[in-house]
Formats: sequence, structure tokens, C-alpha cells
Amino acid sequence: MVGWLSGNASVSSLGAQTPLPATNGSALQRSGSGVSHAFGSPLLRVEDEHLVTGRGCYASDHRLEGQVYMSVVRSSLASARILSVDASSALQRPGVLAVYTAADLPPGHNVIREVAGPPELLDFGRPILAEGRVRYAGEAVAVVVAETRYLADDAAMDVYLDLDPLPAVTGVDRAVASGAPTVQERFPGNVGLSGVTEFGDVEAAFAAAATVVSQDLFTHRVCGAAIEPRAATASPEGAGVRIWTSTQHVFGVRDKAAQFLSLDPTEVIVQAPDVGGGFGPKGRVYPEEMLTALMAVRLQRPVQWVASRGEDTSSTVQAHGSRIKIALAADGGGHLLGLKATIHHDLGAYVSIGAGIIENLIAHLLSGYVLPAMRVDYHLCFTNAVPTGTIRGGGRPQGNFAIERMMDRLAFQLHLEPDELRRRNLIQPSQMPYDTGHRLRGLPTVYDSGDYPRLLQMATDLAAPEIAQAKAKTAGKLVGVGLAFAVEGTGIGVSEPARIEIASDGVARVYIGSSPGGQGHLTMASQIVAARLGWPAERIAVVAGDSSALPAGGITAASRTAVHVGNATSLVARATRTELLRLASDKLEVDVADLELADGVIGVNGAPARSIPAADLVPEGGLKVSRTFSTDSPTVYASSCHIAVVGVDPMTGMVSVLAYAIAHDLGHEINARIVEGQLHGGLLHGLGFALLEEAVYAEDGTFMSPTFLDYSIATAPDFPFTPVHAGFESVSQANPEGIKGAGEGATIPSPAAIANAVEDALRQVRPDVVVTEIPITPLRVRRLISG
Repeated sequence: MVGWLSGNASVSSLGAQTPLPATNGSALQRSGSGVSHAFGSPLLRVEDEHLVTGRGCYASDHRLEGQVYMSVVRSSLASARILSVDASSALQRPGVLAVYTAADLPPGHNVIREVAGPPELLDFGRPILAEGRVRYAGEAVAVVVAETRYLADDAAMDVYLDLDPLPAVTGVDRAVASGAPTVQERFPGNVGLSGVTEFGDVEAAFAAAATVVSQDLFTHRVCGAAIEPRAATASPEGAGVRIWTSTQHVFGVRDKAAQFLSLDPTEVIVQAPDVGGGFGPKGRVYPEEMLTALMAVRLQRPVQWVASRGEDTSSTVQAHGSRIKIALAADGGGHLLGLKATIHHDLGAYVSIGAGIIENLIAHLLSGYVLPAMRVDYHLCFTNAVPTGTIRGGGRPQGNFAIERMMDRLAFQLHLEPDELRRRNLIQPSQMPYDTGHRLRGLPTVYDSGDYPRLLQMATDLAAPEIAQAKAKTAGKLVGVGLAFAVEGTGIGVSEPARIEIASDGVARVYIGSSPGGQGHLTMASQIVAARLGWPAERIAVVAGDSSALPAGGITAASRTAVHVGNATSLVARATRTELLRLASDKLEVDVADLELADGVIGVNGAPARSIPAADLVPEGGLKVSRTFSTDSPTVYASSCHIAVVGVDPMTGMVSVLAYAIAHDLGHEINARIVEGQLHGGLLHGLGFALLEEAVYAEDGTFMSPTFLDYSIATAPDFPFTPVHAGFESVSQANPEGIKGAGEGATIPSPAAIANAVEDALRQVRPDVVVTEIPITPLRVRRLISG
């Protein structure tokens, strides 16, 4: 199917859109003092210098007076009864200060419960330390605190766990099989929750269909694999505690720690100044964070815990593990009539946020198409594995993988080119805002803006020369082309605070609640303040990742920071500007409407000589302005179209990505350079999902890929191409700044695009081949070729 890009479709337009130039990464120039800080400017990230010069401050960097170290005793079995825990030998070691089991924790506080997800499961959390039974290999049973890290680790090996092995369940297929062992006594069939989501008349749609295609798809488990393993340092402070932790949500850790320790939230300060990648797993609250805080309070000494790589991957939430049986119905012209699916999703051993991603998965089965009817039956299954959560998309890549795989199956069945089938079914710009018919928590899923046919055309135009070059340079490989469209729900939460304080020194200090993890929070906030307040960027300082800075703040997840924190920052910047202009009006005896604030100076329109530095108007004690951005539309919808070109070696089964094109609509862009970085990083993560990453479990529940020796992530050799991309701005009307999120947009459609391309390549040697699972490893490619 190589060469199917026709490039002959018309390009539609939308009045609110601004075209952005195509770039291969080299067109962005370094920004200097003369470069505008307005929205879209490619301002260099302000946070990078201290990171690349080794001055970053991570959770494991703290060396405090009197600091001691914690080590965790973990189960080596996936399923077993705890008969006894013998710590006597460990306690006899010199330098060992304490050994704690579940019995030593505050009464009634040995469970961490989620705050989001299906209401039926919110009361069913996971233990801080296992009590009576262990349910996955790596589950924490006890902790040891000693004077040095080596002493703590050695003593932990002296804690004897007497475990009575029980049969284990790995994977959703075994979880629901007849006679499967029970993971959780409360759910003897291993299904924690079943439900149905539907709209339209699905049965009538399938009865009227001229063509029906169906497939059984599977997305294997993956790990977060952040460059910084989880770590926490806690220190007693007054009647409370200060915690430095590698987290995406300092306020979530603060609230859980305060509850665990029976403290007021104001007595717990949580900070995450630098985080070496989060990707979703670090958005959870973990037992180790609670335990270091407890030990610090009880011992009245700073306590630190740092995970090894293997410990991190075997105790940090994983993702995917979804079996998706899906069918798609269409009329004779290829127009979609209905979709049916049954999903079994792997929760792991306990309820974490993984219970909530089923909502994302189902919502992203819609993609950008007119779909009159849909019914999805879902089952959330317990297994003896690490609890699941969100990783770069949280259900979105799985849902998109399923629908985009089926669109290719339908195109093949109807003898249509993949782009033509999609063109016939895409929602039109004249239909925006578009009510999909789907309801999420009772609220309609409405796409706020976009021009999907234009994205498709942009992608095909970008990809055409890339395909020609790839074919010309590739010998001995099967070359395939794959297309995937995606609509991404960006943003969660209905309110977000921000504060600006301007001191007499003229520095505007901006306080935001979202915790940075590499996304560019500080640059984003300073750029918005520079533009909306009219302040020089070099006089702006941003504070983030500190629970003492604001009373509350949302999690860094779901591509929400630009949407919610960006609008909160804009709101408080505009309010600060209004207050300064009011002060200047009194000082200069000029109406506010006749004043302008730019680059920190307030002047009178038409009278350049009459001006005053805005900092001179700051009252004694400083100017402090706080605002909270609230919205009735927490989710806005970005969109993209990806085209992948791959080469498949039929002898080894190795797949290489030869070229890649992305057309994107991310709303009102704040910083073009950061957007490009998010596209590259998100694509690399999606490439890992598609071809490399798999958390493998043995039949007895043993986790077989805890380190990078066994768990493959995408690195530079896997990314030898430079993706070409172009975009336009379809400004969202759902928030004042028209912003849409970008952090996960390139990850969501890339597994589907690569899978479609691999299938296209393999059909040259086996016409009936169907790619049904990711990652598409060399072994699976060879099996597909051999049938």
C-alpha cells in the first residue's frame, strides 16, 4: 500500500485558525533579549541551565544533619499468606534504629485510597504495608531504618518473611478463566467492576450494516521508566513534617500524609523542586512517602528512601494490560454506523488510578469520526501484579489503537485507501462544537473546535516526500506506511489557583501549584506573565512544586498544565496589571483607559514622556494578587494526524521507523519550542509503546523485566529520523486563552500509526496478516510472517 497518499483532497478552513510553519526541528532560532515573549514565541526554557549544569535539586539529593535511611522489605512471591515476620536478627545489627510492620502503623491508617475513578471502587485502596497476605511480587511488608543506607539494606535482608505460597493470577485472560484463583477475597471472580457505556441504537446499526469487521486486540503491560526512580526524604519540622519527594502532585501527598499522621495539612509541607520524569506513575501517593514521614516524626530525625531501578519498576504503578474485543459496522460507502467492544482491563493487585483509565480508553475509541452508535462492556480485573495506573495518556493510546486499527481493517475490507476511508468519516469543521453522543460521568463529550479534514490533508502533504525518500534509501526491507488520527481530551479538574507577588525590587514572583517534571512549567508561566502583565521576563521568578506556596493545586497529568495552570496564570497576571494601572492612574492623575503597561513601565498613551516604572507603585510590603481559574469545561480537545513510514526486516523481524509526519492542532500555543519538544518526546514514548516496552510476568507472578537489561525503552538509536510536523491553531472557546494541551498528543496515535505501517509492510509477503497487539517485537513479527 506504499504510495497511497493521493494529496488530491480539498483543504477546508476555519476562521479562528492561524497556520504554523512546518519544521524539522532546525528552523527554531535561539531567542535573545530582543525576541518577543508573546504567545507562540520560541523562548528558550528558563529551567534548563541549572539542570544541565548539575544544579538540579531532586528528592534524593538532600543530606540533612542527623539523616538516617529507610529500606523496604518486599515480598518475593506474587501471592502468599504471611505467616510471620521475624525482625529479631535485623534489630540486633549495630546502627539499626527501627523495624516496622503493619502492626506498628497508626491504627486504621494502613490503606491509601484513590480520590478519582469509579465511585464503586474508591473505598477499596491498597495497604501501606501488607497485612495477612501479599498479592504481588514487590509488595512492601516491612521497613528498616538505620544510620546508613548500606546498613539499612543489609538489615532488610535479615528480616525473615515466612510466606505460605498461593496460586497466582497473571493477565486478564487468566483472571476471568473458569476456576481462576482469587486475588481479592471481596471479589471472588476477580472482576472488581463491570459496566456498560452506550449511546445510539447499536443493534440497529449492526443490523443495517453492509460491512462488519471485528478483531481481538491486546495492549501489553508497560512501566513508566522515568530516568529518576522514586525517592523521598522527610524531616521533622515543628509539630509537623517536611517531605521532599519525586511526585507529580505535591498537594496529593500533603493531604494523604496529613491524614496518615493525624496532622493538619498546614503542618505538612511537600516539595518537588525537580523531578526526573513522571509520565503518570508519579501522580500517585505511595506507601514509601507515608513511611518516611512517619519515621521522621517518630524518630525526630530526617529519613530518606531511594529506590533502586528494579525496586522502582516492581513497586511503581504500571499501565496497559487491556484486552479489547471490538467490532465496527459501516454502510456500503464506508460510512460508520456503529461500534461494539468488550474490554477487560488489568487492575493489578489493588485499586489504583488504573480503575479510572477505563473512562479515557472508552472516550478515545471515538477518535475524530462521526459515530452514530456505540456500546462498550467493560470489566476491571484483579491480577497478582503491580497495580496499574496512568502512563503518558492513561487509556487514551489504547482506545486510539483500537479504533485506528479497525479503521484500517475496514479500509482493507472495502478496498479503500486508509486516508480515503477516514476522509469520508471525519467530523467536519462546520459541525463544531460537536456532541459525540458519548457521556462521561453524566456529562456530554463535546469536541470544542477543530478542522479534522485539514489535519488529514496536512499530514498527507508532509508525508509524501518523506515516503519517497524512505523508499529510495531502503534496501532489503519491507516498507510500509501507516496513518492514525487522534482527538485527545486534555485537561482535568475544574479549578486552579495562582498568585503573583511583586516586591519593591521589581521582581514578580509567580506561584503555581502544578509540579514540574520536565514539561517547562517555569518557562510557560513566566512567558504568560510577561505577555499578560507586561513585565520583563528577566524580572519574573516562578515557584512551583511546593505545597506551602498555595492552599491547593492540581496534579500534573492529562495534558492539563497549559490549559488550567496557564489560564490561572493569565488570570492573575491580568488582575495584577489592572491593579498596577489603577495605582498609576492615581499617581499620574490619568484615566486608566489612557495608560499602557509594557516591559514593566507604565506610560500615558500619546505622551511618551509621562511614564513611571511599575515597580515604583508597589506599596510597602509588596503587592499580592491571587486568583483561581474555574471552568465548567475542564476538558478541551486537541487533535492530530500521524503518518509513519517503517522498514521491516523479514529475516530478523526488526522494525525501524524510517520517517514520520505529524499534523497537529494544539490550540493557542504558548511556546513553539516547548511544543516541538513535547511532540518529539511524546513520539519517542509512543514508539516505545509500539515496538519495545513490555512488563513481562512469569506464570507464577514473578516480574521478569525489572531493569533496563530486560525492559527496553526507546533511545537515540531507535530515533534516527527527524519527524516533520506542521500545525495550525483552532483556538478553543472553552477557556479564555484558547489553550489545548500538548504533553500526550504525540504518544496517543503513534502506536496505531506504527502498527498500521507494520501491517502494510507485512502484507507484501502475507496478504492476510493482521497486527493485533503491541509491542510489535521481532518475535511477534516473525510469528506474523510465518502465520
